[in-house]
Amino acid sequence: MKLVCLDIENFRGIKKISITFGPTTVLVGENNTGKSSILDALQICLSRSMIRRGGQFNEYDYHLDSEEGHPGTAGPISITLHFSEISEDEWPDPVLQSLDPAPQVDAVTGFNTVTFRVTSSYNKDSGDYITTWAFLDGAGNELVKAKNPRTLLALQQFSPLFYLAALRDAGQEFRPKSQFWGPFVKSLKLEDATKTELEKALCDLNQKVLDSHTAFEDVRARLKETTKLIPLGCDDPVHIQALPGKVFDMLSKTQVMLNCRSGAKLPLSRHGEGMQSLAVLFLFDAFLKSRLAEDYDSDAEPILALEEPEAHLHPSAIRSLGELIQEIDGQKIITTHSGDILASVPLSSIRRLARHDGEIKVFQIQPDTLSPEDMEKVTYQIRSQRGHLLFARCWLLVEGQTEYRLLPELARQLNIPLDIHGICCMEFSQFGKLDMIIQMADDLGITWHVMTDNDDAGATYAAKVRGKLKGRNEAQHLSVLPEKDIEHFLWSKKYDSVYKSYVSENQWATISIPETHPDYPTQVIRSSIKSTSKPFLATAIAIEVKKTGSPGIPAELSAVLNAAVQLAEKVA
Repeated sequence: MKLVCLDIENFRGIKKISITFGPTTVLVGENNTGKSSILDALQICLSRSMIRRGGQFNEYDYHLDSEEGHPGTAGPISITLHFSEISEDEWPDPVLQSLDPAPQVDAVTGFNTVTFRVTSSYNKDSGDYITTWAFLDGAGNELVKAKNPRTLLALQQFSPLFYLAALRDAGQEFRPKSQFWGPFVKSLKLEDATKTELEKALCDLNQKVLDSHTAFEDVRARLKETTKLIPLGCDDPVHIQALPGKVFDMLSKTQVMLNCRSGAKLPLSRHGEGMQSLAVLFLFDAFLKSRLAEDYDSDAEPILALEEPEAHLHPSAIRSLGELIQEIDGQKIITTHSGDILASVPLSSIRRLARHDGEIKVFQIQPDTLSPEDMEKVTYQIRSQRGHLLFARCWLLVEGQTEYRLLPELARQLNIPLDIHGICCMEFSQFGKLDMIIQMADDLGITWHVMTDNDDAGATYAAKVRGKLKGRNEAQHLSVLPEKDIEHFLWSKKYDSVYKSYVSENQWATISIPETHPDYPTQVIRSSIKSTSKPFLATAIAIEVKKTGSPGIPAELSAVLNAAVQLAEKVA
């Protein structure tokens, strides 16, 4: 069973969202945009405790529209899980029979589906928060005959959810009663004769330790005096165990040891946070591969809700982690702040959460936005840039290398921290068609501003921008330079000396026209680029801008940066 969609209303910071899921779904967004709330909602609905009477939510789980809001007057929480076959007749008969009558046939696809809803609201009569659950038909009506704890247990059996929080403590996860390590500890099966032999050997070893360490004898003798006050019914009531005497007791104390750099074997809990975090992930994978079938139905398809898998890991380890996660069995729902994780998953699996108009919304790239060729180009750029552009609030789209290098440097000099504002400068020609990039930004809920040259190519780009405005203010989204390109614009702003200073002697020999000639700037700029490079010259301009007495930052470029800041603040 695959979870294909989740609808949430009035849960914590979420007013109303609907989010779709695939085999692997990655949730990204700034802090407090609902990523953890989505995982918590799933955990609440698929938890075994849902069957027990009593509220699963507290007063802090209800969405409040204002500071004056109160949980007692808040709208009811509603969390709806949609499960569906991915192909016809995918669900075997045992699944359908166990869930009957919850499965419904979708009128469009013909696939079997199951819809499960949990609601919670304040009851004035009882003065308490009441939680209810139900299975729904295709029209959203409650299936009364499916209101059976056995049906809910079957759903949780066929779609078990395992939640790994960002704070993965190996000391907790490798306890005898933990959800993943516990089954390994309890799974040992021994013949009675073997068990007796092992326990006798343990007893003998224990006695050898005590015989060698006689200090315990004084303690034992003193404790024996307690029988004078509280009779225990035997002459020798006190025993000291240096080693476990029973096999089950020995197994409960089993721990994982790893070599450290010095060669010494240390308990896993004594290693660094990164090693512990990674060990818990692989423990989960081992659980799925060897224990899931014994503890859950053979037709079960687990859901892994994984929060920030990159926590505590070195960047080089994070870059490999994305591929390792893909190899873990089951459906995976991941939250992350790592561009390296994003760079390792398909763009179609990314869901971006952001605040627009004061409410959390979910964005994703639509199926018809990118052609297969476009998808390949964009994916390459995302991998090369470690995915950071997908975390941006605003894309500052520029034509060439000079703008790409220069604008971030000028922003620093203007005390405009692009990273803090969530602005990412992008050379859009490296990604593909401009209108496609703009559509991708719109799909993802990312604002954008385009700066173009004032030549034929720039006019074409400007026309594409205007075609994508859809009623938005042109001045907020488009800047056209007054010169034919950025180099001629900077020349006109008195930075001609920079270009002249980097023309080599050989290149000067090719310039035969006087400085008064209209083509002189073009020839000098072209010669300086041949002598060095556009990125080098952009850096040289940025250095020159900082010097005392320089012409300073051109007002047009300051306006571009300020426009990007204003757009980013709209979605902050």
